[in-house]
Amino acid sequence: MRKIIVHAGMEYFLWLSNPRMSILLVLLALIHTMVIQPLAQAGGQIGERFHLLEPLAALCNSTLILLILPVGFLVLMADFPRMDRGFLLQLYRVGRLNWVLGELLHLCMAAATYLGVVLVGTALCSLPYAPVIGPGWSAVATDYAAILEDNALKTVAALLPRNLYQQMGPGAAVAGSFFLLFLCLVLLGAVLLAASMLRVRFLGVAADAALFLIGAGFVILDSPWMWAFPCAHALTWVHFNPYFRAPVCPLWTSALYFLLGSALMALLACLAARRRSFDSMLEFD
Repeated sequence: MRKIIVHAGMEYFLWLSNPRMSILLVLLALIHTMVIQPLAQAGGQIGERFHLLEPLAALCNSTLILLILPVGFLVLMADFPRMDRGFLLQLYRVGRLNWVLGELLHLCMAAATYLGVVLVGTALCSLPYAPVIGPGWSAVATDYAAILEDNALKTVAALLPRNLYQQMGPGAAVAGSFFLLFLCLVLLGAVLLAASMLRVRFLGVAADAALFLIGAGFVILDSPWMWAFPCAHALTWVHFNPYFRAPVCPLWTSALYFLLGSALMALLACLAARRRSFDSMLEFD
């Protein structure tokens, strides 16, 4: 266990010091433009302020934004797992199984850090607009479209679907949405790890991109096939009907979907690492 934690910690701190971390600033700028400003503009049109948690809920429940967040994470994890010339020494010191488990722990730490920065950064970017705080949704989320009708900004309705705000409060929506997104990012990273162990790293990246793009298409088309892909399981609002309390798909089913998928990819990575030959340094040139 100690070897796993030490290896994961070393990889994690190397990841934090990567210059690519600056992409988080670009991501926060996009969130400000695509989420916070539309909500503030909508609030100004009806004389109301949006709830502090509403931009956070919108991040995980807008199909377009949900495509951007995993892309940002995949860019930051582009070299995951790191297999440079120092890799062989690490592998011999910790052992193959411990190395794979350490990489998985590093993946979980990276996903939690990434989402934590997005959450805190979005909240801080929202503060200048003096958002309200309370147990319920603001009028910007619930009444904006009904008040302005045809003159309403269509982007606001897309950010906060009624399937979401009519079924749960903002706190539960943010907590549940970020938890599912965390599991989703872990699954995407586990696919990269398994593909790297099978020597098809590029196919891992392509598979992650295809899973999300195809899944997003099925969500837009409202096809039952969307439940075969991670995108639908990461969108909390898709789990509910706008009017009926009975969920279309229970949230725990989506959590199980991500956990089983990650476990399967982790098992595949472990088996591939045990059988793969790492003796030749030519692999890492």
